[in-house]
Amino acid sequence: MPTTPPKGRGPAVARETVVLKVGGSVAREDDAALDLVASLNDAGRPLVVVHGGGPLIGEWASKLGLETKFEQGLRVTDEPTRDVALAVLAGLVNKTLVARLIARGVPAAGLSGVDGGMLRAEREDAALGLVGRVAMVDSSLLEELLSALRVPVVAPAALDADGAILNVNGDAAAGAIAAAVAARLLAFVTDVPGVRGKDGRVIASLDRERAKALVDDGTIEGGMLPKVEACLVAAQAGCRAAIVSARDMDAVDALLGGEQAGTVFEAAA
Repeated sequence: MPTTPPKGRGPAVARETVVLKVGGSVAREDDAALDLVASLNDAGRPLVVVHGGGPLIGEWASKLGLETKFEQGLRVTDEPTRDVALAVLAGLVNKTLVARLIARGVPAAGLSGVDGGMLRAEREDAALGLVGRVAMVDSSLLEELLSALRVPVVAPAALDADGAILNVNGDAAAGAIAAAVAARLLAFVTDVPGVRGKDGRVIASLDRERAKALVDDGTIEGGMLPKVEACLVAAQAGCRAAIVSARDMDAVDALLGGEQAGTVFEAAA
């Protein structure tokens, strides 16, 4: 499993910053994750929010008559699909999230990884089309927004070396951003309390070796895979990284205080 952080360019954001990854569904119905963002903002915590939106992309692609295909768990992205993904993520989901956060008193500012050349990516695989793996993060724009006491809300998209816009995995984008800005904490705010073992119990901590074993035996699979990989990348860069439940309003505070919550990831020795 990859654990090498992408290269960074631009001033590092203060280590007090928390990067939260939320699902795109919060734009429509899930208040818990947004309440958590508002609570942390009210406490004066510098925040960067990264969101996804895969199911909504699928819905809109279907409405427009586009066929959805997946390879190795990733969406095959031709140009029409990329355009729909960009419109849904950087438009509908991003602006709905910003509006709902502003209604909670959070000074949110919506942008995508394309803005300011924040996320630069390499093509993932020719079979996947316009899908990229984040290779470099320019944190300058995030730094400016955080210095202005804004909360950046980032939609996952990136530019390749030729200036083409690529679809990137939101979990991977969150891990890359956390690593590049030397965040104090990367927290995946999900609908589960952490990574579960085969016995159904939450695993309190994981390192690269144990995570790989759980991937190999099928315990970690599907949508949990990119979250685990992103946490390992951030942990290797010196960030505390964890997967927690959105319903646990005290989880992030516990993690910031050095306590246990959800599944916490440890850097390789």
